[in-house]
Amino acid sequence: MSESLPITPDLGARARLLDAAAEIFGTYNLEGATTRQLAERAEVNQAAIPYYFGGKEGLYLATIEHFFSVHAPKIGSVVAEIESRLTAKNIDKAEALDLLKTLLGTMLEVLLRQQTNRSFGRIIIREQMQPTKAFDLIYERVIRHVHRTISALLAILLEREPDDRSVIFRAQMIVGQILVFLAGRETIKRRLNLTGYTEEEFAEIQAALHEQLDLLQPKPPRPAAAGRRSPRNGR
Repeated sequence: MSESLPITPDLGARARLLDAAAEIFGTYNLEGATTRQLAERAEVNQAAIPYYFGGKEGLYLATIEHFFSVHAPKIGSVVAEIESRLTAKNIDKAEALDLLKTLLGTMLEVLLRQQTNRSFGRIIIREQMQPTKAFDLIYERVIRHVHRTISALLAILLEREPDDRSVIFRAQMIVGQILVFLAGRETIKRRLNLTGYTEEEFAEIQAALHEQLDLLQPKPPRPAAAGRRSPRNGR
């Protein structure tokens, strides 16, 4: 596709570039992706990239903004609801656990249900390892709010303060339980012969996550049975 061809405004071309960019950047990262790859996947002239976005980096940032505007509000609304309930009243451990399951279940749904979202999840993982200027955007728009909310719920479950270092470490580990199904997708596909991920497979992952979270709330000890004889004296 020649860069010399004239460009005329085309909202369809811009949308196709955003869709293509999520997959290409998720696969090759910002440095590895080429404008040729992006243009060919979107079926547009290469010159459309600087025309609409000012260049490859501008398209990268726009792709992240697009994800936030379309998909992240679903997570944001859950976080806002939890923050409101934490502010309004003292919640007990059972409610904190239910809210934590709701938040993490929403994160699973947003990141695993659609291919475009899974591509964005890979972008997040790469930004953690090799941050660009986009990481500030990702952190301030989503990660900071989610991480603090998880920490607040864990603090209730663990009977500690939300800014306790051990609580923050645990929050990071819990977030990792979501991202591992993106970063370690091929491992679980091969271990369980998954297709990655059908509705049934997604339900299995969500159920396993809930079982893991249930371990955060120890079960009360069973009461001793009335009238049980001591094995020592046999009476």
